[in-house]
Amino acid sequence: MPARTIDGKMLAEAAREDVARRVAALGARGVAGVRLDAVLVDSGDSAARVYAQNQAKGCEALGIEYRLHELKAGSSADDIAGRVLLLNLNERVSAIMVHMPLPEGVDPYAVQCLIDPGKDVEGVNPANIGNIVYARSSLAPCTALATLAMIESLGLDLKGKHAVVVGASNVVGKPIAVLLMRQDATVTSCNRWTPDLAGLTRTADVLVAAAGVPGLITAGMVKPGAVVIDVGLSRVRGADGKMKTVGDVDFEGVKGIAGAISPVPGGVGPVTVSMLLRNVVEAAERRFAGR
Repeated sequence: MPARTIDGKMLAEAAREDVARRVAALGARGVAGVRLDAVLVDSGDSAARVYAQNQAKGCEALGIEYRLHELKAGSSADDIAGRVLLLNLNERVSAIMVHMPLPEGVDPYAVQCLIDPGKDVEGVNPANIGNIVYARSSLAPCTALATLAMIESLGLDLKGKHAVVVGASNVVGKPIAVLLMRQDATVTSCNRWTPDLAGLTRTADVLVAAAGVPGLITAGMVKPGAVVIDVGLSRVRGADGKMKTVGDVDFEGVKGIAGAISPVPGGVGPVTVSMLLRNVVEAAERRFAGR
């Protein structure tokens, strides 16, 4: 029997409805407004600008105020840091994010360290990433939250399950592993160079592919009935010569083996965007608690 396909678009819509209710509830309590401020340095990256435009539309639909702070190409580290610090101090700002990429020579980590942890809706400040381990912050990286939300949508009790996470980046693979640990799963973190990767992935009740390698996970690497979450997102040229979006999982091959699988596109991506918006309202609720 083919695997159940996890509909990311449907989950994202449900999450957006929840965000809209929470934004309205804050307004009813007299909170001036929920506001997301994003910093975008002109780098010629059209994808970043499209993402910002989509954010603006998403926020408007949910009653969230969106401010985009555009800095000219070649802005220095001091220029970017100064804008972030001003937003930290602005009482009207409830959420901050910085679009990537940054200009050559500007260290993203240094900029991320400057974002007020209480306003850090991408969960990239090291303080927030560290607090995930201690379960002291829910402002986790959005892709990690999306991955967990997709697994939870299946009603799966992770306690005692073996989860294998392929990929260990700082804001995707590692946070995913920690969130799974917090659900009492037994977690193995590995990467594309792990010896006998296929032998390891075949032991997984839950397999998360987040290595950024198109088609890395094939049918022979998946345990029958496993839950497979594909976090990968790559653009490749198809047999017809046209560019297409693919994940780390050979979807057509694996869907006949797995019990449930997320597609690319239409899986983790839409849910990740909705988790960003959920983090925005979460930050506002914390900031205005008691009002």
